[in-house]
Amino acid sequence: MSGKKMILSKGPLTAVLIQIKFSTIVQIAKYIPAVQDGLRKKYPLYDVLQGESIQTGPHREIEKKTFEQWVFSSNDYFRNIIIDNEKITYQVLDCHEYEYESCIHEFMIIVESFDNIVDISSITRFGLRYINTIPEVDNISWKILLSENFHGMKFPENVMWRDNSLLAFSLQRGVNLEKLNMVSNFQLKINQNPNGPKYPQDIIKFPLGEPEVYDNRPLVTFVDIDHYILFKAVEKGKIIGRLESIFEALHSVIEEVFFNSLITQEAKELWK
Repeated sequence: MSGKKMILSKGPLTAVLIQIKFSTIVQIAKYIPAVQDGLRKKYPLYDVLQGESIQTGPHREIEKKTFEQWVFSSNDYFRNIIIDNEKITYQVLDCHEYEYESCIHEFMIIVESFDNIVDISSITRFGLRYINTIPEVDNISWKILLSENFHGMKFPENVMWRDNSLLAFSLQRGVNLEKLNMVSNFQLKINQNPNGPKYPQDIIKFPLGEPEVYDNRPLVTFVDIDHYILFKAVEKGKIIGRLESIFEALHSVIEEVFFNSLITQEAKELWK
């Protein structure tokens, strides 16, 4: 992660997701050819994902609904634009030279291009998510890199446990963004996987195939930070011009927590 606090050129940041959610566009499919034409120079690779969601009907009956997502990717697949009928997600998976300012600038260009075609009516969510992946290596445990506050509880040593424990931590808090006169939601999740995946299960790696894993499949610790603002529905014209300042506020809180609460001084020295 790089920003005002410190540049960590060897840091654990593996994925950044920037998202805007809008009121549902039922006929989104008819706009996709024009959207693709506007994006194809920088995002020439095209995929369509189809899935199924389960929802509860008005009489508590179970309804299955199919949905589609359209994916526009850079030539190396490290940058992806994922669009469905209610949101745009910009996903960045090559974070070695990640810069917040350039990334958010690119996202705003994408949103403007999309809006010029579909004419978004109202906004219901803004979100910024950072995923950090820490693979376990010799002599450098994740416990050295993350503050003791996030090491989990200690279990009694006189019990003959059959396996090693895996950390699962979740916290959510509201935030007053005073400069924006808005309230946001901050969510921190830390969990572990013993089989070495580079990304959490909900991150889609393109092109589709086997999940990417670290050599020797070590224990990995995911530090997943999601900071977002929810609206009932705000007219686009009242909010779209504040995009840059909104995302800057979300980013600043994430950065503050990451550098001042989450990671240790040893981590800063190792990753700088």
